[in-house]
Amino acid sequence: MSYHKENLKEQLVEIAWDICKTESWKKVNMRKVAQNAEVSTTAFYRHFKNKDDLKAELMRRGFKSFNKSRKDTDTFASWGAQIIRFGLNFPHIYDLMFGNIAKDMSLYPDLKAEYDAAFDELLVALKDFMPNAIERDIKIKAINIWASIHGLIGFLRRVDSPNSKSEELKWIENNLEEYLKMTTFR
Repeated sequence: MSYHKENLKEQLVEIAWDICKTESWKKVNMRKVAQNAEVSTTAFYRHFKNKDDLKAELMRRGFKSFNKSRKDTDTFASWGAQIIRFGLNFPHIYDLMFGNIAKDMSLYPDLKAEYDAAFDELLVALKDFMPNAIERDIKIKAINIWASIHGLIGFLRRVDSPNSKSEELKWIENNLEEYLKMTTFR
């Protein structure tokens, strides 16, 4: 096994990313990642103290991708639709980023900042739609929209059988911007 690979840390992250993207974070383990990179687990630990460090790196990468996908939006509805599409297209990465991660966020303050930045972006967007509202009302509306978007992702991802989605859910999934305009701002 080679210990002198260039960019080994990035290669390890890429391998773990691919596993997480296709299977889930639960399927990522140091031995499997090292084996796929053709290095020993000792080489893996030269770049990451533990699995949580690798998890944090994957979350950073997820937030970069997440933030990039939202940059090309021109309306509030398209911004929300991009978040929903990210959750639908990258379900395991989304779960890693927005699942029960409070402990991880406290250990990695930069990740908390990334998460908070996504929510703060919503607050800024809402101020344009609610110019006369007080800060408290804007935050309450933001929490409602944040919960609705993340709940909708879970709803759209739930599949009991391939044909189990109602016509309404199929319509929502195919018309996200229109749905968000109907339900968020009238």
